[in-house]
Amino acid sequence: MKKHLLKATAILFVASVLSTQNATAQSGSGSIIQGGLTDANALMGAYAGPLLKSFGAGLNGGWFNTAKPHGIGGFDFTVASNITFAPTADQSFDVAGLGMKNIRLQPGEKATSPTVFGDGNPGPLVGLYGKSPITGQDTLQSKFNLPQGAGVNIFAVPTAQLNVGVGYGTEVAIRFVPDLSFGSANVGMWGVAVKHDFKQWIPAIKEMPFDLSAMFGYTSVSASFKTDPLKADASSNTVYDPNPGKTYNNQKMEFASSGWTANVLISKKLLFFTPYLGLGYQYASTTLKMAGDYPITDFNPNYNPAIGYGTPGYDANNPNSHPKIVSTFHDPVTISGVISGARATLGFRLKLAVLTIHADYTFAEYSVASVGVGLNIQSIKPFKL
Repeated sequence: MKKHLLKATAILFVASVLSTQNATAQSGSGSIIQGGLTDANALMGAYAGPLLKSFGAGLNGGWFNTAKPHGIGGFDFTVASNITFAPTADQSFDVAGLGMKNIRLQPGEKATSPTVFGDGNPGPLVGLYGKSPITGQDTLQSKFNLPQGAGVNIFAVPTAQLNVGVGYGTEVAIRFVPDLSFGSANVGMWGVAVKHDFKQWIPAIKEMPFDLSAMFGYTSVSASFKTDPLKADASSNTVYDPNPGKTYNNQKMEFASSGWTANVLISKKLLFFTPYLGLGYQYASTTLKMAGDYPITDFNPNYNPAIGYGTPGYDANNPNSHPKIVSTFHDPVTISGVISGARATLGFRLKLAVLTIHADYTFAEYSVASVGVGLNIQSIKPFKL
């Protein structure tokens, strides 16, 4: 199970840093799905959901470093790293509180397990249960530990954007990464933002010595990561596989995230130093899917012990002669993480000739620290109302 849970998080790193993680042991990878789709989605959502929220929060970061829009033709190109911080409440989860039916805590085990942002110790020991067709009793099939966390609660989402002044106190920003392939991973991103100086339309404050504007930004990322196929285990006479030649090569992780933020910005330039403040609202939704066909070996509810292995009536081609059977699940797990709410950003920018350096901190459910550097060219045709 650890392999697919960690691979599920790896696709987020593909989207953000265009790289992948190493994963561990495949031996328990099918257990989470074998416990049933309801249990699988609940468990995977509890473990990886905070990372999806973190990615969405980082996606909304880095859109601005001043309230003053460029004049016509002015532009800057900025690269930033948006470092998110998962709150304490999202660094662990209550296993018992998930309401799982087939995956259960073992006696004496703690009920708390780390999320992907939790500590680096393995989670509690759980057991996979199912109704045996032989005894008719709820039977323990296997045991495994829930996965460990990364040991840190931070996650970095890099962004790169071009801001261009279009006149009338308005600036447009774009983020774009064409669909790219890196081995078994594919990723693409686009985003757009608009910033407008509305202070110019208010006579009472029009001439006051500070900049005041409003902005709206939207970003979308999609990615996929092909995984090593989880194949059917039908090596025993007790297992019937209805599709023995199936390769299951269509298994992959699919990732999609989109977020928007709207803010009122105020800043004041003091020589080469510009402090700025942003107050606004944000929303982001991130989805992760285990896509493709996944084979799972489970108890066969139609097993007939009278024709089972070792009896005169045994028939290897008869599904009912085997106490276990291979079933195929299509797109078995889809989880999501959503953040929404007010945000407040406080930061500063240093401008040294055409080079800018900025740093800010956004206070929100998932707080974000942004640090960036840019190439800044002032308006070649200054516009004044």
